[in-house]
Amino acid sequence: MAEDYSQLNWPLPKMFGKEKYGYSLIDITDPRCTRECAAMSKKLIRLAYDQQIVDLEWRKTYKNLLLAEHRNATLPESAQQKTRDAHKKEIEMHNKYLLELQEQKDMYETEVNEVYAKCSEIKLALKKESDLEDLRMHMEGVTKNKVEADSPFWSTKFNIRPVSMAK
Repeated sequence: MAEDYSQLNWPLPKMFGKEKYGYSLIDITDPRCTRECAAMSKKLIRLAYDQQIVDLEWRKTYKNLLLAEHRNATLPESAQQKTRDAHKKEIEMHNKYLLELQEQKDMYETEVNEVYAKCSEIKLALKKESDLEDLRMHMEGVTKNKVEADSPFWSTKFNIRPVSMAK
C-alpha cells in the first residue's frame, strides 16, 4: 500500500487535507425508529463533512493570523506608521474571521451532540422496554414453575382494576 493510502480515514475528497473524521452511523435497528435514525445518520454524515470544511478554514486562518502577528512583531523600528497600521488591520481581520469560524465550529459541535443525545434517549427507552420484557418473561417462568399446569389458577380471570373502580 502507498503511504497516502494509510492516512485516509474515510472517503472525503482529498482537497480538504488530511481527513480525521469517520462515518457516524447510528446503530439502532428497531423498526419503529428506522426512519428517524436514518435521517439522523444522514445529518451526522453531512455535519461531519461540513465540520471538516470549517475546521480546515479555521486552521488556515489561524496560520495566517500567526504569520501576520510574526510579521508585525518583526517589523524594524524604522517602519512607517502606514505599514504598522496595515499589519494591525490584517491581524484584526484574521482575528474577527477566526472568531466567526469558531462560532460555526461550536454550532456544528452542538448539532452533533444533539443528535447523539436523541440517539441516547432512544437507546435508553429501548433498553428499558427490553429490560421490562425480560423481567416479565422471568416472572412468568417463575410462576409457571410454581403453579402446576392443570391448576384452576390458569383458568381464573383476573381483574386488573382495583376493587374501588370495579363498581
